[in-house]
Amino acid sequence: MSRAEVLVVGGGISGLSTAWGLAQQGIPVEVWEKAPRLGGKICTNKNSGYITEQAASLLLNFRPEVDRCIEAAGLTASKQSQGKDLNRYVVRQGKLTEVPMQLSRLARSSLWSRQAKLRLLAEVFMPRSRQSHESVSQFISRRLGREILDSSIEPFIAGILASDPDYADARTVLPRLTELERQYGSITAGMFVNRIIKRRRINRSEAFSFNQGMEELIHALSSHPLIRLKTNCAVDEIQFQNNRWHLQANHGKQHHARHLIISTPANHTANLLFPIDSDLSSLVGDIQYAPLSVVHLGFDRSQIQHSLNGGGFLTARQEKLSFNGNLWMSSLFSNRTPSGKVLLTSYVGGARHPERCSWSDDQQVSAVTSDLNRLIGLRGSPEFIHIDRHHQALPLYYGNYQKRLSAITERLEHWPGLHLVANYQGGISVRERIYQGMKAAQLISKTRESPLSTFHNSTDKVTALAAP
Repeated sequence: MSRAEVLVVGGGISGLSTAWGLAQQGIPVEVWEKAPRLGGKICTNKNSGYITEQAASLLLNFRPEVDRCIEAAGLTASKQSQGKDLNRYVVRQGKLTEVPMQLSRLARSSLWSRQAKLRLLAEVFMPRSRQSHESVSQFISRRLGREILDSSIEPFIAGILASDPDYADARTVLPRLTELERQYGSITAGMFVNRIIKRRRINRSEAFSFNQGMEELIHALSSHPLIRLKTNCAVDEIQFQNNRWHLQANHGKQHHARHLIISTPANHTANLLFPIDSDLSSLVGDIQYAPLSVVHLGFDRSQIQHSLNGGGFLTARQEKLSFNGNLWMSSLFSNRTPSGKVLLTSYVGGARHPERCSWSDDQQVSAVTSDLNRLIGLRGSPEFIHIDRHHQALPLYYGNYQKRLSAITERLEHWPGLHLVANYQGGISVRERIYQGMKAAQLISKTRESPLSTFHNSTDKVTALAAP
């Protein structure tokens, strides 16, 4: 039997970020992971000179806390920023259309019609919503108009989040935009204040990976000397007795801890919680996930007519393409392919077309290459193929998700020392997982010296971090 003050169940990016944050404050942590390796879906594969990512391909960061984490973890020298001056595209009427990144270029862009541009200018005069809950489609249509939703926002929601804007909760999925409306009454006015008046306080965005891929982040976070790692360690049962959490794993291994952090997918978390709190288990277990296939294809550069002068493109649902987005990994990062080759990564399925994840490898490759042929002038077959399939890729923040998160927090008030830190709350990106993990570590550190009874009816429960 082992004892530790803090135990983390789940060795993905959420659990490791929390463990690392605690270890940085001098608090020993034990991490249990049922798989033989750490990192969850973050996994870098190297084959035939190609470097592919099983899930997250890069880290888009604007948080200074994450910058400090990267530096403290010793990863600064290994950072690899994406190529400079790369364009961003969406598919419009069967062709790649550049997304203007500056307001001065927006007026000349063909991405939106004249009517859509006029509607965008009128956003500042739109009244606030009086509804307690809106979907992304309702929020964007009301503030920016239907065309901007269909041509720009829906491709982002489907391509980046694997979600459906008709069902996704606006406050949870677009917290920065909804907060601008709440605080300033307008997205446009809020952006003006934040970019002009408060410019000095805003951290600049940066997109980067690491020299050896995203898995370097996992190795760095898990190598802290105060973190004890246990892989192939599946939890069988958890109990709460005498102000301590008692866990049994692998039908024998036992552990007692004052703080228990569960950082597993929602359905696994629900199964662990069911014996002690069926209501909390139901709240977590009802969270839906989208399946996704990540299709990596390698080609000789001569097979592609397009200049590939960008990071890739997203697709709108009305375009009826076989995938939701395509990243030009060899344009983003220079060391992802052998010399003279290109690597294109496509995302198939998601909430838009979950059935496509059950297509065979040949079906997925054939459909993707056919669409790429029309869009970027692709000729011939790929010389490299690697497909990663995720039955539960990303959580879907559907319905009144803020209400669900509040109910989860309320139930957790009954369980001192229990914390849920996972991507079904607080954001799915690597940036937000690191940020939320470190925030959770700070809260636990502040309360660890206090009697556990102070956790009851506390507003500092870790799940409260899900708020924007």
